[in-house]
Amino acid sequence: MSVQSPPTLEKLAIQSLLRNEDVAMSSLGELPAVLFPALFKEAFTGKHINFVKEMVASWPFPCLPVGALMKTPNLEMLQAVLDGVDMRLTRKFHPRCLMTPLETLSITYYLISQKDLDSLSRSQSLFQLKHLDLRGVVLCDLDIMPLRGLLEKVADTLETLDLQWCRMTDSQLYALLPALRHCCHLTTVNFYSNNFSVPILKDLMQHTANWSRIRVEQYPAPLECYDDLAQVSVERFAELSSELMYTLGVIRQTKNISFATDICHTCGQRCVYHNGCRLCCCWH
Repeated sequence: MSVQSPPTLEKLAIQSLLRNEDVAMSSLGELPAVLFPALFKEAFTGKHINFVKEMVASWPFPCLPVGALMKTPNLEMLQAVLDGVDMRLTRKFHPRCLMTPLETLSITYYLISQKDLDSLSRSQSLFQLKHLDLRGVVLCDLDIMPLRGLLEKVADTLETLDLQWCRMTDSQLYALLPALRHCCHLTTVNFYSNNFSVPILKDLMQHTANWSRIRVEQYPAPLECYDDLAQVSVERFAELSSELMYTLGVIRQTKNISFATDICHTCGQRCVYHNGCRLCCCWH
C-alpha cells in the first residue's frame, strides 16, 4: 500500500494564497520572486482571472511564456494576461524595479481565434517587443492584418521572429511584407512549415534589403518542390533552394540561411538545404 507524500510548504503556501485572493493580491509586492512561476501556473489553470491580471502586472521577470499553459483555447484567460500587461504601463515603479513594456511574447502551439489575434494587435504593452514567438499557431484561416499591425508597431525593436508551423499562405505573407520590410533590427527569423511559393519567397527577399543585422534565416521549401501527393522532389528542392539562395545573395549579404521541407511523416526529420542538400533518413 503506497503512502501519499504530504504537500510541500510551497504547495501549501500557494493553496493558501489562492483561497485568500484579496489578501494575496495586496501582498504580491512582498512575495519572493521564486514563488511567482508556480503560483502563476496554479492561478492560470484555476482561472483566477483577477489574480492573473495582478500577477502579470507585478511580474518580476523579463519573460512570461504563456503558450504552454494554453492546452485548450481560452480567450478569457488570454485577455486577462494582456490586461495585466497593459496594467504594467500604468504603474511607474515596481517594489523591485522600474516597470517596462513586455520584451518577449511566446504563444506556441495554441489554437488561436480571430478575436485572440485582434487582441494582440490592440495591446498597448507590446510596442517594444524584442522577441515574438508564434510557433505552431495556425494562421491560414485568419485575417492576418492584425499581425501586420503588431509587426508595424514593433518594427523598431523586434530582434527575433518565429512563425514556424503557422501554415500561412502566399496572400497572407504578401500582406505582411510592408511591415516586415521595416523590421531592420531582426537577427533571427524562422518561416519553416508555411505554404509559400517561389514568387512570394522572392518577393519577401526583395523586402529584406534593410535586414543588415540578420544572422539566421530559415525559410520553407517552396510549394513547387512537392508533387500532387505532397511528396518532395529532391532534385527540385535542391534546384529551387539554390536559386532562392542566389537571389537573396544578390540583394544583401547572408550569413546562415537554410531552406527546409515539412517534417517527414516516416522518420520525423526534414530535408534541409544549407551549403548543400541534407536529406531525411528515408532517402539514405
